[in-house]
Amino acid sequence: MKTEKYFIEYKGTKIFYTLTKSKRKTIGIRIDNNGEVNVSAPLRLSKKQIEEAVRGKVDWIFNKVNKVKAMSLDVVPREFVNGEKLLCLGKEYTLKVVYRDLTRPEVCMQDDTISVYISARLTEESRKQTVKETLIKWYRKYFSSIVNDRIEKYSLMLNATPCKVVIKDQKTRWGSCSVKGNVNLNWRLVMAPVDIIDYVVVHELCHLKIMNHSKDFWLLVESVLPCYKEKRKWLKTYGYRLVI
Repeated sequence: MKTEKYFIEYKGTKIFYTLTKSKRKTIGIRIDNNGEVNVSAPLRLSKKQIEEAVRGKVDWIFNKVNKVKAMSLDVVPREFVNGEKLLCLGKEYTLKVVYRDLTRPEVCMQDDTISVYISARLTEESRKQTVKETLIKWYRKYFSSIVNDRIEKYSLMLNATPCKVVIKDQKTRWGSCSVKGNVNLNWRLVMAPVDIIDYVVVHELCHLKIMNHSKDFWLLVESVLPCYKEKRKWLKTYGYRLVI
């Protein structure tokens, strides 16, 4: 795959986009959670053809980018101190930082609290980073245990088993499926309700059978999750909140 950076001008501003060319058949335009524009295109298309396709969607791109950036302003930067709110499986928890004489940080979730136990000897800046890294590590491990059950359940329903399931830190996707039959899932989904996790899992498992977003693909998703459109809309609306 070849990746390059381009831009088009619109309403007096430059809209930059990252272009990735591969063996795909159609052009795809995606706006990530940071408002970055990512364009995927077939190898055979020229730069001019791709630019024309981007210009054809420029109104949508412009509005989507502005919407994503506006939503990001609602996300308050974390200080990783007592009282901050954390999400796990759609439920809100209160963060509690506990200082102990420890050699290794620990996390405990109980009732409405997620407690992070760290060494009392850490500096202020080290404390924040340690709490953050400890939470991410714990989230990933917890998500892996949740996903294993969901993968097993829906693999049986779809008769589609992935070769490997990888928990990743993806910035632009909630999940992906490779041509090798591997399913990748974004660990931040652990903050979403279980039915949203189910949607992403089913979506990627369906790609093991149909590697596109054709009508047949969505019918297959619907056969397992009749209300998948509601889950998809939830992710588009509230996905920006799934951060720490």
